[in-house]
Amino acid sequence: MNVILISTDGNKKKVTINTFDQARQLVCNFKHNSPAEIIVLQDGTFILIDEEGKLKNLEVNVLATQIAHENNSIYPSDCIVGDVLLVNDVDEFDSLPYKLKREVTTPPFKKTKKL
Repeated sequence: MNVILISTDGNKKKVTINTFDQARQLVCNFKHNSPAEIIVLQDGTFILIDEEGKLKNLEVNVLATQIAHENNSIYPSDCIVGDVLLVNDVDEFDSLPYKLKREVTTPPFKKTKKL
């Protein structure tokens, strides 16, 4: 599915995600295995953020903070930090698998002689 990545430098970029885990890794960083948090906007869309972003001292995301304030989705004194994903199709996002299933291949078994 296509989502919009809003980075802390204000750039917006369309990216494709295939799993929830890919979305989480985009906002939570590959180095950290932290949880993601959803901030619901008035029109039913949402912003996916790093739940532990403030603990990690991530940079303020001015554009995401502005969007959240305009939608009364966070307190006026609050801010959003780190890169975020803007998700417009909630139903499609809900249907994403958590992770891609990997094919499991097992080596062929050797036949053994009976004793």
